[in-house]
Amino acid sequence: MKVIQTTLATKISEQPNSLFFATMERVLRKLLPLANPDFDRSYALVRKWWVEVDETGTPQRELGFDAHGSVIVAGPLGNNFGFWTDSAMTFDPAEYKVIPDDEFSSAWSLFQARWVANAASKTSFEP
Repeated sequence: MKVIQTTLATKISEQPNSLFFATMERVLRKLLPLANPDFDRSYALVRKWWVEVDETGTPQRELGFDAHGSVIVAGPLGNNFGFWTDSAMTFDPAEYKVIPDDEFSSAWSLFQARWVANAASKTSFEP
């Protein structure tokens, strides 16, 4: 496995937002279960991704970082499928900066421990 860094899909909050689309989004959110209930609202704050990919480039795990370099989303984790891990996207590691496995594992473990502690307290997750 390799871990790549990307800034793809980090400008989500800058998409045009008309009243029609905002209304449709609210309706769909009420009708359909969220794929990432703990992190859905944080995706607009992601400025960098670390994506662990297998030999075919398929995402296995992911971490999303905010503008301050803090991990704010991860997947798959608990009831959260992930952003990249729940997509058909594949990556060619040769096209991206490669992150050392131990850095990814350390960041994953720290975030997961924080998320588990928050889940145990039964409060909504705040990154």
